[in-house]
Amino acid sequence: MKRQASDIESGHWTIYDIAREAGVSAKTVSRVLNGKGGVSRETRARILEIMRRVDYHPHIGARGLRGRHNACIGVTLPAPMDEVPVSQDFFLWLFNELYRVFGIRGEYVCFDINPYDASPNRDYARGIFEQLFKACVVAGPLATDDTSIHRIHRSGIPYIALGRLDSLPECSSATVDYVEGAYLSTKFLLERGHTRIAMLKGFHGYQPGVERIRGYRRALDEAGIPFDETLIRAVNFGSRNVANMVYRLLADPKVTGLIDCSAVQDGASLREGMRRAGRTPGKDVDVVAWTYDERAAVLTEAAAHVWLPVREAAAEGIEQLGEWTAGARQGPIQVIYRPVFNTEQKTGEAPKPKRLFDLLE
Repeated sequence: MKRQASDIESGHWTIYDIAREAGVSAKTVSRVLNGKGGVSRETRARILEIMRRVDYHPHIGARGLRGRHNACIGVTLPAPMDEVPVSQDFFLWLFNELYRVFGIRGEYVCFDINPYDASPNRDYARGIFEQLFKACVVAGPLATDDTSIHRIHRSGIPYIALGRLDSLPECSSATVDYVEGAYLSTKFLLERGHTRIAMLKGFHGYQPGVERIRGYRRALDEAGIPFDETLIRAVNFGSRNVANMVYRLLADPKVTGLIDCSAVQDGASLREGMRRAGRTPGKDVDVVAWTYDERAAVLTEAAAHVWLPVREAAAEGIEQLGEWTAGARQGPIQVIYRPVFNTEQKTGEAPKPKRLFDLLE
């Protein structure tokens, strides 16, 4: 007997229902779930398609009852690491914050490092729907078409996303106002007489990238300058890519202002791109560079610097998540820090961040 539509919608499917629907044994479904062999390609595909259709997730919490495991505080990455790499420094900082808030009171903390390759449904929220996490930190930017965060929000468990999303304004989040950062950067260059301003932008397809463009366009609109999308280049996190994009932007002699809000924090590649374009910062091009380090610059020659207090916002959000998990407050959490803009001359540069799994490459 097949399950009814109401059961599908409520997500009450079990491994036995999947097996019955696929016409196989529960043991065969278990082998697929655990990535084991002994199942034909056609049967595996049929089982995975049923799981995807009914949004099935195994109940890991129930599995753990025999071992007396409690649910834990989960950390998951909403973006594949080849698209939005996590730095080693940020990861260690995050681990320390989680220990400070949760570890010292005896909570288990679980990191779901790469949910995309391991999960049949490629769902970064699998730890929630497998009932392993009792609270969750979504540690990274949200894609503009993200739907998992909506489901997390509806689940009712305490969570904090280190980013916000236009399609879910009530999202429990702790982040920085990137719109204001881009607005202040563009306005500064406009006030210095630049009318053709280029932007080196990261996070293509993600909310922080959308917010950067929003602030940039707002400043241009106020100045009566048309938006030109050819002046924006999205970059990945490779040095060669950054240098190439800077060169292409500055090959246009009319471009005299550059905003580096790429999040790559690679001063050497910025200089290489400007050198190849025959440009000198402070002479024939003014640069505004964004940094995550309050004490150091990305580019010392930059005309202005924008510090993004991402960690400070995240720390406050995690602190409030701890209170929510303990029942001392209600959610959702709404934490947003303003960027800090300054034109002080910096004497030291922050080293380029090392990505979490750089040592494996």
